[in-house]
Amino acid sequence: MSAHTSLKPDIRSIPVRALENVDFTTVAMLAVMLTVLGDGSASGIDAVVSGVVTLVLIAVSLGCFNLVIEGVEWWRYELTLEEESIVVRSGFFRPKRRTIPFSRIQQSTVSTTTVSRPFGLAALECETAGNPDEPDVSVRYLERADAEELQQRIQSAAAVDATAAEPPDRRRVFTLRPRELALYGVTRTHPKTVLLAALAWVGAHYFEPDAMTDLRSTAVAVLEDFLPLSPAVMLGLVVLTGWLAGVALGIERMARFRLSAGEGSFRRQHGLFRTTDADVSSDRIQIARVRSNPLHRRLGLAQADIGTAGLSDPVPFGLQWPLAPLARRDVAWDLVERAVGVDRSAVQLRSLPTRARRRYVVRYALGVVALAVGTAIARQFVPAARAIPLPLFALLLALAPLAGHVTWSHRGYALLEDHIVVRRGFWTRRTYVVPTDTVQNLTVSQSPFQRRVDLVSVRLDIASMPFLPGVPLPDVDASVGGRLRHRLLEDDSDGDSEDGPIEVPNERA
Repeated sequence: MSAHTSLKPDIRSIPVRALENVDFTTVAMLAVMLTVLGDGSASGIDAVVSGVVTLVLIAVSLGCFNLVIEGVEWWRYELTLEEESIVVRSGFFRPKRRTIPFSRIQQSTVSTTTVSRPFGLAALECETAGNPDEPDVSVRYLERADAEELQQRIQSAAAVDATAAEPPDRRRVFTLRPRELALYGVTRTHPKTVLLAALAWVGAHYFEPDAMTDLRSTAVAVLEDFLPLSPAVMLGLVVLTGWLAGVALGIERMARFRLSAGEGSFRRQHGLFRTTDADVSSDRIQIARVRSNPLHRRLGLAQADIGTAGLSDPVPFGLQWPLAPLARRDVAWDLVERAVGVDRSAVQLRSLPTRARRRYVVRYALGVVALAVGTAIARQFVPAARAIPLPLFALLLALAPLAGHVTWSHRGYALLEDHIVVRRGFWTRRTYVVPTDTVQNLTVSQSPFQRRVDLVSVRLDIASMPFLPGVPLPDVDASVGGRLRHRLLEDDSDGDSEDGPIEVPNERA
């Protein structure tokens, strides 16, 4: 591509985008509503056939409407690569012209979907720190070779200048093995597919339009000789089915995962049917995280991911750029060390003060007492609440010291010369590594209860987590909050001499 290049999405992207933009869940719900609320002349299998016909007609109508809209958007869309920036022109009724300097691009991604892949098309998305709602550049779709070439051009220009033509040299640093891939899918909870399956079962069980009567009778007749069809068992089977669907989708998403690293950049490729090819510069990385659940820790495994300032698809309480979906713990930390430059041997975590543990015990005990009082009051007015035995709260109160100790023992921190390391979480243990020069804001707060025991809570705000409450460091000694504020915000190097790596024997991240 020349220094000034203008291009449009492939014309085949019009039907692909029109098909992708049809929300089949909404279409199905609308078809069912029209069938159930119809004149009632059809019933049983005839009503089901009528519903399917309605579904097809609605989908075709929406598809044709989307085809026209996408055609107009394709006609008005143009992307131009200039010397130092990308210029995007789009919009029909309200034309827009956006200019994105190469130096502001945080990451770029080439991806395919189950619809675009048979057409040989791929999407290119580029993100900056200025628009957390959507990618600043989204070209759907180009020929895959063109999308990859444009991605290399953008990355080269962002790293050096717009005339750079050679893509960065990279070598493979991690490959997800089949064993870890299977464990990645199995050890996740997959709440979305489980919830959808449970809601579908509840709707089918408690709402019985005539259109479903014959199908339900047929299913019961087939299965009643093999399975106990009590509501509880059926709900369990449905939840299991939803979880298995989530396992399959998770494995499909991370299949063939490969991570390559070059001079100042990372590139990940993964996906079986929906492929992703993402590239990020090392100087754009704002934070790294290592996380694991009890099974991962038992097997010596962990997940490693990073965050940049571009967040067009934020994951609640998470980061969206995986370095290793699942790997040996030492491998995960090696990747984090390569990504943010932390010296892993210097990461010796310090425990919270012991008075924080007493604070947690009191907090849990007061919570149990509040629940017991609320239940005792509810038993006087709500008959269903009488099924909750009050002695249960005595057992929970006895477990409060254990819960407080577990919470305290799974939290820790380390103040390094150029990084802050924070660990938290019992079930899912998360260890955050934050380079000090990426901290945008530092908040030190102290509640009345913390003031009594001279503790404070610190929150590190970074650009890669704009919708989340930063990286919390709760219940540390008040002097730690003062030293952090002095180091990060006042940049007084003389005050850091006593803040070097804090070592605690036998306590690794």
